[in-house]
Amino acid sequence: MQMNENLDARKTLVVIPTFNDIALLSTIVEDVLALDGNYVPLVIDDGSSPRLCISDLPKGCLLFSLPTNMGLGMCTHIGLDHALKHGYDEFLRIDSDGQHPVAMAPDLLSPIREGAADLVVGTRVNHGDGAGVGNGVRKLVKFYFSTIANAITRGGVPKDVNSGFFALNRSAITEISNVVLERFPEPQMLIIAHTVGLRISEVSITQEPRLHGKTTLSIMHATRLIYRFSIFAVGELLTFRR
Repeated sequence: MQMNENLDARKTLVVIPTFNDIALLSTIVEDVLALDGNYVPLVIDDGSSPRLCISDLPKGCLLFSLPTNMGLGMCTHIGLDHALKHGYDEFLRIDSDGQHPVAMAPDLLSPIREGAADLVVGTRVNHGDGAGVGNGVRKLVKFYFSTIANAITRGGVPKDVNSGFFALNRSAITEISNVVLERFPEPQMLIIAHTVGLRISEVSITQEPRLHGKTTLSIMHATRLIYRFSIFAVGELLTFRR
């Protein structure tokens, strides 16, 4: 773990996973630090090439580097474990491509701080806008994951089960950290949260257009995700029936 100097103790860990998506990282980190003194950004470099250095990021940011690409599940676990070990009250995840509105972080955390929710999802009202093969693949994955997650939980999950913009309180951090998260942590996390009785809420957000980089969700990748999620879903259904 690398850390820039002058980092004060704060309450909210903001986890920013990245895999070769570095063009906007410094801006995102600066936006997080500008919210107020309660937010600590933790960038998790998921095997980028070249690897990130702490000197590439603004002061006040943490950096954890993985030796190879391990996926969002592993990155999420690293963030959860760090939050538990260092006593953070809240966990917030933001993507590194600049599409999540950092300024809405307080809105996402508001239901948690008011005691009304344990987990809050930023539901993207404009997700899936656009055309092309890549957008079609995203729509297919989103539809499949949402359909299965709603079937398992009987409608107990938010509309956008694939959103990477979400917040957890300490109870949710503890519960989710006990699950082995795959490369599709968001719908898996929501299903588990519903199963263990966590209170789930959602806040509508408008996703910004991607300014740099491109999605890693190819047809082959989508096929693998759907296959592995199906195995997870069958396991959950069998457990529920028992």
